Amino acid sequence: MNIILAENAGFCFGVRRALEMAEAATRDHDRVYSLGPLIHNPQAVARLAEQGLVVCEDPQELPPGSVAMIRAHGAGPATYELAAARQVTLLDATCPFVRRVHEKAAEFVRQGYQVLVLGDPNHPEAQGIVAHTGGQATIVQAPEDLETLQLAPRVAVVSQTTQTYEALQALEAALRPRVQELEVANTVCDATTKRQAASLELAQRVPAMVVVGGYHSANTRRLAEICARTGTPTYHVETAAELQAEWFTEVETVGVTAGASTPEDAIAEVIAWLGERRGHE
Repeated sequence: MNIILAENAGFCFGVRRALEMAEAATRDHDRVYSLGPLIHNPQAVARLAEQGLVVCEDPQELPPGSVAMIRAHGAGPATYELAAARQVTLLDATCPFVRRVHEKAAEFVRQGYQVLVLGDPNHPEAQGIVAHTGGQATIVQAPEDLETLQLAPRVAVVSQTTQTYEALQALEAALRPRVQELEVANTVCDATTKRQAASLELAQRVPAMVVVGGYHSANTRRLAEICARTGTPTYHVETAAELQAEWFTEVETVGVTAGASTPEDAIAEVIAWLGERRGHE
């Protein structure tokens, strides 16, 4: 079986930076808390737990004087204030590109715009963006969400970094005839855009695709959606153990891509499993 790995598959800069910070912190301290899973990959989080990184979902449960990490998705101002009040040492692993969205959204609010965030309302990154506007921004997932909103004359849009540029364009097209003034900041991460483009290109020329990454990873789910829309059978798995031989009956070439929080060893194990079907070129 021929196996083609998409360009830009796997760890992005922000995730790699967060992991390196966590590994350094657990070397320096017996116990370090992560405010929510550091990244959306259960296997990577489990490995970090073995090194002493403890997931804490509620910052109010942080022991006074402890050491804690802000995860790559970022957090709102209240988290920083609570940590300071409890004398918690914060290690900020917020992705620099996510922080840029925080700053842009807050700037739009100061300029008097109604701010919309293209994103998933249940995702910590989108929630953090809203928090940095003092709760004044509104999360929308698609142009259809505009039907229930009362739009101001002046509207500004930012995006969760893992959205697609096409989704941002669609929202802009829906908004433009409905408002007097529209500002759209393209805050989709460049690495995300490149990963999506490479995965799409590969999915269009292979008979099957495997997308490797956490089921809770927004960018990995988006990759699976993009690949599936080409009509190519697409299989989203977290690990090689989930692969099934019947998916690849009479398939001679398989494309593989992976989300930004997918460890290299998880990708390698999937490639090895596929290679064992009939040799690996």
